Amino acid sequence: MQIRQEQMDTFSQAELTKFEARIADFLYSEFPDAPEVPREQLIPAIHEQVTKARSYGLETERQIANYVTTAWLLGQQFDTEFPAAQEMLKSSEYMPDDKSEWMAQWTEEMFAALEGDKNVLG
Repeated sequence: MQIRQEQMDTFSQAELTKFEARIADFLYSEFPDAPEVPREQLIPAIHEQVTKARSYGLETERQIANYVTTAWLLGQQFDTEFPAAQEMLKSSEYMPDDKSEWMAQWTEEMFAALEGDKNVLG
């Protein structure tokens, strides 16, 4: 039995669709403002971010989910708007896991810094 390329592509697309739906469910459950975005708008935005994550060499579900979550928190163009993110993601010196872990930590540090500024101003 041989699987044709079209069958593999269909299978891959089905798996990708399920994965993107799981990311949407995660965003809806973890971020209070997420339900304000209708699913029919959220899924294409997630798909775009998955494509961008893959263009930076991120491959595993965890790596891609970290990327999509960072995009949710910092904006869909965070990869080009923040020089540090752009430099890390485009770097060939780091493995995908390193990039993913850096993104998660960096996002956390960004929010901690913003919270600190808020406390100073408040």
